[in-house]
Amino acid sequence: MNYRLSFLLTLIITGITACVEPYSVNFESAKEYVVVDGVVTDLDGPQFITLSKTNPEATNESSEFTQTIWTKGLSTLPLEKAKAKIVVNGTQVLDLTEVEPGIYQLPANFKGRVGDAYELDFLTENGKHYKSSAEVMPPVSAVKRAYDVFNPKGIPKLSEYYGEFTPSNDIYLDFDDPAGEKNFYRWQWTLWELQKTCTTCNQGKYYLFDAENGVDGDCFKDLTLKYNDIYDYTCEDLCWDIFYSKDITIFSDIYTNGQGQKDKLVAQIPLLQSNPCLVSLQQNSLTPNAYRFLKLIQDQANNSGTLADTPPAPIQGNVMNQNDKNELIIGFFTASSVAEYRTMLWRKNIKNAAVLNQLFKTIHNRDPILEERSAGRPYIPLAICKKSRSRTPFLPKDWKWTQ
Repeated sequence: MNYRLSFLLTLIITGITACVEPYSVNFESAKEYVVVDGVVTDLDGPQFITLSKTNPEATNESSEFTQTIWTKGLSTLPLEKAKAKIVVNGTQVLDLTEVEPGIYQLPANFKGRVGDAYELDFLTENGKHYKSSAEVMPPVSAVKRAYDVFNPKGIPKLSEYYGEFTPSNDIYLDFDDPAGEKNFYRWQWTLWELQKTCTTCNQGKYYLFDAENGVDGDCFKDLTLKYNDIYDYTCEDLCWDIFYSKDITIFSDIYTNGQGQKDKLVAQIPLLQSNPCLVSLQQNSLTPNAYRFLKLIQDQANNSGTLADTPPAPIQGNVMNQNDKNELIIGFFTASSVAEYRTMLWRKNIKNAAVLNQLFKTIHNRDPILEERSAGRPYIPLAICKKSRSRTPFLPKDWKWTQ
């Protein structure tokens, strides 16, 4: 995902009970802070755990569940070459594979199960041993009904392209809350958008070349160009950018135990283009520990507006250094059962929204700058859509071309 958009999406405000703007925290960076972002679910498909560390030479800001501590002007550093594993019910060990720097994938056929207990355990390259508490996956209610409503003033200050507000498709749903038990919920979403521009080269040009697994492509530096010269390259084939929600949308049934929930606003999908898109809405169960952690963050966000309020501070999660219990580790590892609702947003209900039928401008606030043909470059290559956690060349499950 484009880093800037990832940062901006972190600031989404959904404007409902238990859904707040993730708090931002400035803290000293005399040392590195380990950042853990991991949720084991019972969904099909690849699952990932993200391990990173703050840059000790920068001023760091933390937000949300974990994911995102970023540095002012610099990105966080991936925690690479860790030996990471998930322990199931205290006995079964699932080794994780680092598929991208700091991104660790569970076995491809893994699928969590309600009632099982999961722990994250990892050893860093410099020999530090970290371990989470055991989190037992609770069940979750099914989504009975879901629908979207176009909101022309949905999300404040998301994209400069729109100005003060970015329009959104607000998603509402109905579900039955089980009686006689405590239940905690979180709502998240994944968004697939058709992307036409696959690569941007800074002070460089894009080239195709033969690689071990076929043709590959990449940017190569060109010293005849100025430092701020940029070229964008069109995708050679269909390509989807993948976006993930980062807002905190949680709910406890403490006051509504056993009551049906109807027309509950649970998500706001930003209008990044007027083309149809695919949304996966996930209704997640939360463990009591995970809910309390998120609620603490929420309380900090709500109580940091006056001089009388306690200043926000990073909150210790459930991951501990096994040799130094006083080390602050940012983030949380947990397990969630997920009731997934997938739907195409056809965006036929958009009104008075000045949007382009491309994604690029709403992310970069500029039009693509295409390299023009020249005597030295009579052919400009099309860019390969490379599969990653934030992009795919493969048709997403349940994508439809017509309504």
